Amino acid sequence: MRYTLLSFLAACISFSSLTGKAPEWIWGKNERKDKVWAEFTQTFEAPGQISSARLQGIADFASLSIRINDQPVGQAVAHGSLIDEDVSRFLLKGENLITLNAVSVGSAPAVALQFDLTDAKGKTTSLVTDTKWESAIGRARFVQPTATFGSLSKEPWWNLPPLALDSIDDYTQWKRASNAEKGTDPSTFQTLPGYEVELLRSAGEDESSWVSLAFDPQGRVTIGREDKGLLRFSFSQDGKKITHGETIEDTLKECRGLLYAHGSLYANANNSKALYRLRDANGDGKFDEKKSLYASEGGVGHGRNDLALGPDGKVYAIQGDSVRIPADLANRTSPLRRERVPYRPNEGHVLRMDKDGKKIEVFCGGLRNPYGIAFNRHGEAFTYDADAENDMGTPWYRPTEVKHLTSGADFGWRAVTGSWPPYYPDHPDNAQASAHIGKGSPTSVKFGYQSKFPPAYQEALYALDWTYGRIIAVHMVERGAGYVGVPEVFLRGRPLNVTDLGFGPDGAMYFVTGGRRTQSALYRARYVGSKDEPPVATVQQTARSKLAGKAREVRRKLEFLHGKPSQAIDDDLLGDGSAGKLVVLWPHLGSADPRIRYAARIALEHQPLERWRDAALTGNGAPLTMLTGWTALLHADAKQASAVLPRLTKLDLKSLEQDLILQAAYLYSLCLPEADPTTKEAVLNQLRPLYPNQSDKLNWALAPLLIELDPEQAVGLTIQLLETSDDPIQTVHYLHHLRKAQDGWTKALRETYFRKIGEATGYIGDSRGLPRSLGRIKKDALASVPEGERTAYEALAGSKRKMPPLPDFTGRKFVRNWKAADFAKDLNFRREQRSVAKGKQMFALALCSRCHRFHGEGFPIGPDLSGVANRLGRKDLLQAIVSPSESIAQNYRGDVLELTDGRILTGQIIPTLDYRAPHLLLAENPLQPDQAKKVQKVEVVNRKRSEQSIMPPGLMNNLTKEEILDLLAYLESPPD
Repeated sequence: MRYTLLSFLAACISFSSLTGKAPEWIWGKNERKDKVWAEFTQTFEAPGQISSARLQGIADFASLSIRINDQPVGQAVAHGSLIDEDVSRFLLKGENLITLNAVSVGSAPAVALQFDLTDAKGKTTSLVTDTKWESAIGRARFVQPTATFGSLSKEPWWNLPPLALDSIDDYTQWKRASNAEKGTDPSTFQTLPGYEVELLRSAGEDESSWVSLAFDPQGRVTIGREDKGLLRFSFSQDGKKITHGETIEDTLKECRGLLYAHGSLYANANNSKALYRLRDANGDGKFDEKKSLYASEGGVGHGRNDLALGPDGKVYAIQGDSVRIPADLANRTSPLRRERVPYRPNEGHVLRMDKDGKKIEVFCGGLRNPYGIAFNRHGEAFTYDADAENDMGTPWYRPTEVKHLTSGADFGWRAVTGSWPPYYPDHPDNAQASAHIGKGSPTSVKFGYQSKFPPAYQEALYALDWTYGRIIAVHMVERGAGYVGVPEVFLRGRPLNVTDLGFGPDGAMYFVTGGRRTQSALYRARYVGSKDEPPVATVQQTARSKLAGKAREVRRKLEFLHGKPSQAIDDDLLGDGSAGKLVVLWPHLGSADPRIRYAARIALEHQPLERWRDAALTGNGAPLTMLTGWTALLHADAKQASAVLPRLTKLDLKSLEQDLILQAAYLYSLCLPEADPTTKEAVLNQLRPLYPNQSDKLNWALAPLLIELDPEQAVGLTIQLLETSDDPIQTVHYLHHLRKAQDGWTKALRETYFRKIGEATGYIGDSRGLPRSLGRIKKDALASVPEGERTAYEALAGSKRKMPPLPDFTGRKFVRNWKAADFAKDLNFRREQRSVAKGKQMFALALCSRCHRFHGEGFPIGPDLSGVANRLGRKDLLQAIVSPSESIAQNYRGDVLELTDGRILTGQIIPTLDYRAPHLLLAENPLQPDQAKKVQKVEVVNRKRSEQSIMPPGLMNNLTKEEILDLLAYLESPPD
């Protein structure tokens, strides 16, 4: 494939001269076309001491790779999400270089970047893409103006604060509503500016807890009770107050989904285990006809959830993984799913049916417990799916996610939590999520089209988080035939166990709380701020929308082919498959658009294997096309691995983009059980040069393969990754895959491995899933070592990471309250002139090792100092040591907690992986950070960051000047 070279150059820029304007979409003026290779470079001088360095980047109709000082910091696929990274660790003292490499995959490519640097005094300056960048094209490097296609300030999803939970957010906040007599006071809620919330009605003692809400055609609100029955509330003529309440149905149990459509009320009654249709035949306001349209087997925990009316006039019912999928239902997902393990009939899924419930089919699956379902303006369905909270802290944990529900989609979830070995639900052949939300407990979703909110919030998807009491606004961005969502908190309260929402005739948002027999209430949120005019679309937004519409049309044509095959469709699709022709599907199997590619593969998997096997093996096409075809082939028949493997080993993986390498690695994981020794050697020769890699994602995927293929070399390399990893999830991943390796071990490697198991128990708190998993990892690993050595290794695995002991201060006296200015004439030394060994002693004596790691030694509370000399010059490093509060990264500031009883506590909140705990851990003594006290989250009124560093001042005051200079030399030394 030939690409046009497009290089963007700019002069060295000092951050202090830059303004805070938003970035612009840019590309070469005359190069808006497919298959253009672009390079963007910018050099800059960064301030000496940096509190934070946030980089955001995105590409439209292009893939994007970002490097700082030749180190990869982020990658975005052509139709993927925003890159948002803290890149502080990649910055060097003096001049730095940012490089962006992009390849267009459509006719409207553009990239945008914003780099925010915050200095020691809290001042933030930004480097952004704009028309000042120059472009040079082709080998002749012909200079032409850079074109801009609009500011990202016009995009409602741009530059939103990260959707991160605070340390004081309480997973058990809903319990506060258990004994309440009325709904939470809305004046305590946090909302976006311009919104007003009012409590309309609290549930009475005899009205149960509330789980669903829907407006009828007359503008009255219907509410589903958690026990059984339906309530209806009518409003005053001006719509301001509720004037009347009544029970309109008293038999259906826990109606989680309510839908007024086709002159009827559809009710998904979870504990009645059926979907019903209710009708008021004589118009007297009461339901006199009740009919079960669909009964389902299975449990009720992750049960029969919400309902929605599709653009096709059909009823869509979304179910959790407690509900069984009948084998005899028509199914638009791949018929080959049942051939893969683990497969169980329990998985969250969407049913689609006609208004009478006579024609029912499985629309998509592979979900856990998706509660709500809603359609956007384009007729596309979305949900907010649950996580498996017992897996928190493990590498196979999947956070709550917003998912785009398309025909035949399989999101990979299977109800096998707790099985061993564990099931990783995320695979390259899954339908991918649109937005990662994180921890939470999803309930309903609705789009704001019927609201009178500002334009950007009319278009948002509102997702409810029951656990943390949040209503999240998700701004959906068209990305080809799919979407990417960018979330922000719209409203939150404590407690606010939200279960459903809807928009009334007045354009306000109505939502109810309840569930688990807690106190329920009905609220109304209205926009009372200034009126915003709809923004004028930028050139890039217009182009994106136009191309996205065309992409959806292509995807839907392919989705029409999902289902039982017919000979006529086969002939149109496949032509003469034995001659290597896939007339309709083949071009789309290599589409850069993942949703189109997925739809084509599912259509192929619905066809008889003998019609397309030979075509998939011809090897004609781009690597992506072949990888997708081979994926379908392996889904159809695992024994096809013998035909796929020789072709797979011929790919030049080093020349492929990261996502393609990940897909190839996944195919190898499917093929290796069928491989002979010769083929395994060929696979090894292909993968070995890629490992270890600068990319954590590639290391994650390659480690299991290479540990199996070549443990003699891979075990040592993986232990190196294990030692340098500061990510606890990554640590557990490597521990898991090393546990059964028989070869490649030395005594030192074994000791490191079992020590890491012990250290891993130090950051799990009291969480349920991870301790059990670590116990199983340890059990498997001990079984793989000689019996006589197990006792020693078991003891090592049981020893948690210990903080270095307090040094002996005998004979030490106060020397001076050192300031950086005291060393003004002493910093121009050569490291070889100083005593690095003495500096190492000072690292312990000054208590540095009790909070910092350096070249693998020390306790990891503060930042790792292994590369600090690359980021800071001696003057700045010395300043940070003697005056720590003058330059503090946000995550290393102290915490100030205000409690309900008026007490103020100051210290450092110690992070753990125990997200469900009702308490947090606070270390009040910076010299004893391992001694933390429990603080109940319910008692915390407010938390703010301290202006002081958690590193106390004066730690150098017992050291001489020469000893401090030796310490600086030690911090500049390379690893042994």
